[in-house]
Amino acid sequence: MRVVIIEDEGIAIRKLKKLISEINSEIEIVAALESVYDAKKWFQSHSLSEIDLLFSDIQLSDGLSFEIFETIPVNLPIIFTTAYDEYALRAFKLNGVDYLLKPIQKEELKQAISKFEHTKKLYSQNKLADIQALINQFQHSVVNYPSFISYQKDKLIPLNCENIAYFYIQNLIVYAVVDKTEYVLDETMDEIEKRLPAQFFFRANRQFIIQKKYVSTAEIYFNNRLLVRLTVKIPEEIIISREKTALFKNWLMGA
Repeated sequence: MRVVIIEDEGIAIRKLKKLISEINSEIEIVAALESVYDAKKWFQSHSLSEIDLLFSDIQLSDGLSFEIFETIPVNLPIIFTTAYDEYALRAFKLNGVDYLLKPIQKEELKQAISKFEHTKKLYSQNKLADIQALINQFQHSVVNYPSFISYQKDKLIPLNCENIAYFYIQNLIVYAVVDKTEYVLDETMDEIEKRLPAQFFFRANRQFIIQKKYVSTAEIYFNNRLLVRLTVKIPEEIIISREKTALFKNWLMGA
């Protein structure tokens, strides 16, 4: 069996590859595509006849994976992976062989692969016919990111938190960081945390709230804590306490 993975988080890709290998070492992972753009480009230059099955996340860094199937006739069975129940149910009604809620469990993945192996001969090439209608539904279901207001002299600057890498507090002043620029906010860290979508933002400690897509690595640190590194510059080290380590790992693997 030859499969393609569409997933924008490196940790999730590595976990899925590992689980697939443990379930069936003969399954060949042909490609791991990390964005709508990469997937469209890859499918345009490769023969789909060589692929048996797709594993696809739904919300990628540059859009919904359904945008891929809107422009390219990817007539293949799909196992959708998602952290959102409402997404999963609609995807399943489309043509998904199955859907897996993150964090993906080995036994559930094994059952999904088994289901595909037993039903692939019955697969219909017309199951993607209603993809446009499904995309329209999903576009109304995308997570709504809250906005924040930064006050700078006589200006009010709106900030969409989708673009905020992290929030932090220093000398009692709260900042939001966007593209290396710090914006002062007139809210407490607790107030900010309550308004953020928990699947994307994590309260690392008293000083930092971080966004998942900007997490680079998490390293074992002194006394069973974690040292988190982001893809952007930070004013000081971000340390996850021993008590929050498990919660952080589940959050990192879940979205």
